[in-house]
Amino acid sequence: MILNPLRLYRRRRRLHREALEEAQFLRRRHGDSALAAAREQLRRKDLTSWGRQVTESAIKLLQAEA
Repeated sequence: MILNPLRLYRRRRRLHREALEEAQFLRRRHGDSALAAAREQLRRKDLTSWGRQVTESAIKLLQAEA
């Protein structure tokens, strides 16, 4: 299997972009308890692997703010 570095770069940028959107959404919806809400969302069993990565990245962004 040949890895395409451009594809990996785009995927990483997309992950970061979606994590920023998720963090903003959580802040608007839950206010100060956004970090706790994100951790609760991460416990869900029906998250896809992509959704799990986005949520984990959003948690890192929210922790950096706090």
